Amino acid sequence: MAEQYSEIITGKQVIINTLRPLIDSRIVCRMGIPRTMQSWITILLEIRSIGNAYHLLIDRVAGLEDVLSRFPGEEVVFEFTDKIRVPCWFQTRMVTWGKEVLSELPKAIYRTQKRQYFRVEAFLGTEITFLAGSSADRKKAIVKNYSAGGVAFFMEKDLKLNMGDLLTDIFLNVPEQGELVLFQIPKAAIRHIEPGSRFGEKALCAIEFVEIQTETKNNMLSHVFRQQMVMIRRIRMKD
Repeated sequence: MAEQYSEIITGKQVIINTLRPLIDSRIVCRMGIPRTMQSWITILLEIRSIGNAYHLLIDRVAGLEDVLSRFPGEEVVFEFTDKIRVPCWFQTRMVTWGKEVLSELPKAIYRTQKRQYFRVEAFLGTEITFLAGSSADRKKAIVKNYSAGGVAFFMEKDLKLNMGDLLTDIFLNVPEQGELVLFQIPKAAIRHIEPGSRFGEKALCAIEFVEIQTETKNNMLSHVFRQQMVMIRRIRMKD
């Protein structure tokens, strides 16, 4: 059975884009105070800009004011299921519970992934090169995210790939601490292609490694773990 890992969603605009479908669909959330028995069922109503910051407008629930007054400064946890039924959660702080219930925009959303390997968003400069089919012409693409099991990259318009195609002689170049780390993967298969938008967004191609040396996989697992720790430290530094 695949293990469960948390994908960390960060960045103000990305978080807003993640929460908007939840708000538009009026998806029910569970709101609770950690380490207590206090919890409520509610919905997020709106993302509101106040001054130079964004806040969440939350539907009122009975008893909230009394409980928050007994736990001043305590963070509140929201749990919900996204549009493809993946469990998600985030922590935030309440800033008012007068006529309107408002909280801070979360700094991160944690999305449980039922997958074999943890996936990280690629830093600027992460690239992949490979051979496709019988062509000797090496192709290059910008990486969106990757794990020890596969890569998702943006397809240029002249790159013609299809579901099930095999890619060979793959090189994944990842920046880490001012240097480029190189991972070589002998073979991968295309598992998913997501078309680009009509506004010029490039199509996204997801590949799964079908041949990889044990040493390379272990090195990638270690690298991904380090990147995950960097992301967590950055989130905590913003608190």
